[in-house]
Amino acid sequence: MVKTRPSSHVYVPNYQKEPISDEGLIRGFLLDLGASGRSEKTIFIYGDSVKRLSAFGKELGFPPLALMDKDHVRHWLTSLHQKGNKPASVHVRYRSVNRFFKWCVKEGEREDNPVDYIDPPRLPQVIQPFYEAQDVEAVLKAIGRKSAYALRDTAVVLTLFDTGVRASELCGMKLGDLDWKDLSIKVVGKAGKERHVGIGHKPAQAIERYLRRRHSDSPYLWLVTGDRGPFTINGLRMMLERHFKDAEVEFRGAHAFRRGFAMSYLAAGGQENDLKELGGWSSYQMVSRYARGNAGERAVKAHKALSPGDRLNIR
Repeated sequence: MVKTRPSSHVYVPNYQKEPISDEGLIRGFLLDLGASGRSEKTIFIYGDSVKRLSAFGKELGFPPLALMDKDHVRHWLTSLHQKGNKPASVHVRYRSVNRFFKWCVKEGEREDNPVDYIDPPRLPQVIQPFYEAQDVEAVLKAIGRKSAYALRDTAVVLTLFDTGVRASELCGMKLGDLDWKDLSIKVVGKAGKERHVGIGHKPAQAIERYLRRRHSDSPYLWLVTGDRGPFTINGLRMMLERHFKDAEVEFRGAHAFRRGFAMSYLAAGGQENDLKELGGWSSYQMVSRYARGNAGERAVKAHKALSPGDRLNIR
């Protein structure tokens, strides 16, 4: 007869003596990411990073993930640098395993997070390529206004540049998200977090022109040719690539609109706090990078308005 434990006793495995397998930990971590609303892309990146650390450890005879220490993790990160990985790529790996070990601590699978004892990889303070006003103007000229699809594409380009929304956020927009009274639109960002962004009069006018020519009952705002459903990220990229090619402007990806929005907003005197809220950034790290990127230009403009010499009472 098999003896059973008393119902009042809760069995808690001793993971220091019987550490759970790497595969089991990774599976639980990925399930937690999915339950928290993380995107498929984020889940893949985080999972791939932890799997790479696990494989690296097994190859060198390290302990399993549940028992790795800071030296093991630091060795892996150093190897990524030595293999020629870009600093930004190593930083993503660092953040991914940091999130993983935090989850391990929360779930009681580890007593500490070894990444807490490792400084994050340094990132070069360089602003990635972005679109400037003249780039957007050239693309809009190439699109024209001869068809309903041209009106749609014009409105899309203006919305991207005027609001700084991510490609995924734009594709998910619905007609009901528009607020014509306040000239704003609700955006569903990462992990399902909602925010409202303003729309300028010219972009709003472009959206209204497009909607007057759009004959569809779809709840989505941006529809592909032939009313075959909402825009996808890939469909958006292909549309933009075509127009940028016609305008003879280098295509740097849809995300370059987001960077261009941030740089233009700050250059015009916008505040960093407001930019963070409008862009849906979770921290000030990226906002500060944009602010440093055009600090000199903003300082010159501010001096023109505040020049001590110009305020002297002299002739």
